[in-house]
Order: sequence, then structure tokens, then C-alpha cells
Amino acid sequence: MNKIINSWPETNTIGKEEIKAVNKVLKTGKLSGFRASPNKDFLGGQKVLQLERNWEKKFKVKYAVSFNSWTSGLIASVGALGIEPGDEVICPPITMEASSTCLLFYGAIPVFVDVDPSTMCIDPKSIIKKITKKTKAIMVVHIFGHPANMKAILKIAKSYRLKIIEDAAQSPLGKYNNKFLGTIGDVGGFSLNYHKTIHCGEGGVVVTNNKKIATRLRLIRNHGEAVADNFKIKLKGNIFGGNFRMNEIEAAIAIEQLKKLNYLTKYRKNLAVYLSQKLKKYNFLTLPEPDTEGSSNVFYFFVMKYN
Repeated sequence: MNKIINSWPETNTIGKEEIKAVNKVLKTGKLSGFRASPNKDFLGGQKVLQLERNWEKKFKVKYAVSFNSWTSGLIASVGALGIEPGDEVICPPITMEASSTCLLFYGAIPVFVDVDPSTMCIDPKSIIKKITKKTKAIMVVHIFGHPANMKAILKIAKSYRLKIIEDAAQSPLGKYNNKFLGTIGDVGGFSLNYHKTIHCGEGGVVVTNNKKIATRLRLIRNHGEAVADNFKIKLKGNIFGGNFRMNEIEAAIAIEQLKKLNYLTKYRKNLAVYLSQKLKKYNFLTLPEPDTEGSSNVFYFFVMKYN
């Protein structure tokens, strides 16, 4: 059995388009367009800017900000919302650790709640039980490609004046009520890590429709507050930033990968339909929930429960 498993070919979505794009960047000799100084290069190079504009168009958002990883993007998202030491953020326990450890960079406290057993995403009923005067935001993770119950979560956030961070690392092109996952809350984002549906080795993109949040994201990405005056933004205290910048090679690859996202997502969904048809006869298995009108699972994993 091990010999059979080890013989399976690894998936490779990198093709001649990405190779051509990388070679073009290499020939320029300019592998990063960033400078931590108050000039036009503060926002990144040509490929970085092109990727961000393409991402905005694809996901129908006003602002997309690239990062060298989605973990960096999560950290910046927390800072961009103004979350401070002692603030509480409600999180699901079933997810990659960065969805909660990102809070620690700003001294915030992750408060774990239960998940909905039918989706494995954060349970809205559990959220309400853990809200306190210190609660500032909800971390929503669309785990395994499945959308969380955003209708209920948005209602809770509005009632308690909470911010929403959407971790859609595993769910690009997934939808809830015909809106792309990651674009529904105050800020959200996606991973371009090598084992995601599309990738550039390492990378991430954060999206928002709020100009102030977008500006703070860009400041945090490039060492913080050094050029705050040039962006005409008034800061409440310091912005704890770092070097979270994407380079031109990664951006060039990501631009070509984004063009393949529709096809690769459809391919995964077709495989999931095939598996469901073959496995539905086994009554001891609970299969992933199918798509509903306006909402879709993009099947980062095909998650089954068994009795």
C-alpha cells in the first residue's frame, strides 16, 4: 500500500506561463520594488501593484494588499483594525495556528469557542456566549473551503459593534450569498502558500473595502509608521509593523496563477462531486455539505465524518 501511495504524482500547477513571467523579472534585475522611504516605491514594484489590481477586479473589492505570507497578512489585519493589548478576539479552535497567534503580536487575547459540527466553521451560537466588554472582533475561518454562517455572524457583529476578520486562506472563490468569502467582513484574506489551490511559493493577499484599513495594512507591511504623514493618516499610538513585503518574482507567479483559479477550483469541485457519488452508499459516513443557492464549498479538503 505504501508503494502505491508513494507512486502518486505530486500536483504541479506551475507551467510555462509562470516560468516566462519569472524570467522576465530576472532579466530586469529588479527583484523587489519596495523601499521603506516616503516615495512611490513604498507601495511596491510593478508586478506587486499589478497583482493587487488584478485581485481587486477578480474578487470585486476596492483594495487588495499583498504580503509575503498570509500569516503576515493576518498579523497586519489585526493591527489595521486597531486591536490593542488586552482586547479579546473570538476564534475557532479548529484551524491553522496563525489564525489565533496573529493576535499575540498586538497583545490581544484569543478566546476560543466551539465549531458547527456540520461545517467545522465557527458556531454563531457559541460566539454570543463568550462576548465580554473586552471583545473587539471575531476571527472567522472558512475552514477546508467551506463557508461559515456569515448571516448569523454579521448580525452578531452588528449588535455588539464587533469587527470581523475573515480567514479565507483555504477558500478562494468560495461564496456565501453570492459574495466571495474573505470579502464580507471588515478585512479578509487568502494564502498563496505552495499547497493552496493557487500559489507563488509563499505569499498572501488581504482585501478590504475600507480605505483607512487599506492604508494601515500598507503601513504595517512596510515597517510601520515611517511615512504616515505622506499618507495623511492620523495614528492612535504606534503601528507595530515589519517587513511583510512580497517580492516581484512571487508577484509575477501569482499573477499567472490567478488566471488559473477558475479552472483549478472547478476541477477540485468536480472531483468532490465524483467522490460524493461513490461514497454516498456508505451510511456510516457523513459527507461534506453540498452547495446551496448562492453559497459554495471549494473543497480545499474533502472532509468526512464517520460513525
